Amino acid sequence: MKVFTSPFTNPFINLALEDYFLRAGADLPVLFFYVNRPCVVMGRFQNPWIETNLPYLAANDIWLVRRQSGGGTVFHDLGNLNWSFITPGGMFDRRKHADLLREAFARAQIAVEVSPRNDLWLQGKKVSGSAYKQTKSASFHHGTLLVSSDLGKLEEGLRQTVVPKATKSIASVRSAVTTLSAHYPGIEIHDVIDLVSHFFQTIPFELEATLLSLPEVQRSFTELTSWEWLWGETPHFELEEGLEIRKGIIEGTGKRFERSAVCDQLSQDSLARLFPDFSEQHKSSNLIS
Repeated sequence: MKVFTSPFTNPFINLALEDYFLRAGADLPVLFFYVNRPCVVMGRFQNPWIETNLPYLAANDIWLVRRQSGGGTVFHDLGNLNWSFITPGGMFDRRKHADLLREAFARAQIAVEVSPRNDLWLQGKKVSGSAYKQTKSASFHHGTLLVSSDLGKLEEGLRQTVVPKATKSIASVRSAVTTLSAHYPGIEIHDVIDLVSHFFQTIPFELEATLLSLPEVQRSFTELTSWEWLWGETPHFELEEGLEIRKGIIEGTGKRFERSAVCDQLSQDSLARLFPDFSEQHKSSNLIS
């Protein structure tokens, strides 16, 4: 098992690299580790207005991201380590991947357990959630690992912005969470990468920035940062005010669900809550960092 690490903290870059490896950009299997700047990452079939506290995210420079895999919404920051097992199609086994991580931790005298959902738990609370994506030729099983994350920001960032009248989006399964450092003081992200790499009897290889110039990576990055993906892929939902939104479009109007399209239908408080200013994210996300 080769182990790669990313030198970037931009979540859109890291997800684009993961997608590149999935689509035959690496000799599989690979275990890919990356750390993201503060962000909230939704599952493929989720609704940002229902799953996240949009005003809080915008006010605290916590980016909003939609990934390609299913599953629930999660919080990332510099205290969270993301892991991704990227394998040929025939090797896909979520339970095996979770067990491998459990065994690696066990060798370092860190006692985590694998739940029926293939998450990792520590003393009755979740410390790692996961999701997956499959193609005809390959798959990835990726997840979070809360090493020393800010759980206060996690809790606040995952509050609902609105309670819809109806929705077809996939709801997150909420669980009590904890961090590794709360139980094993002093443990850091590099310690986890080292102990897992040692378990696989390999040395982690840091990716080079030249990968970002590849057309496949650029294409995936452009899609992930687009309005059409981030907001437009939101499943159908209906607000109490009578607005129905399908794939980011207001039913019966052909207009995007944006402030300018509903400014004369909603109160100023509702507009501020539904459409906080994410312009700084859109500007900064294109920077290599």
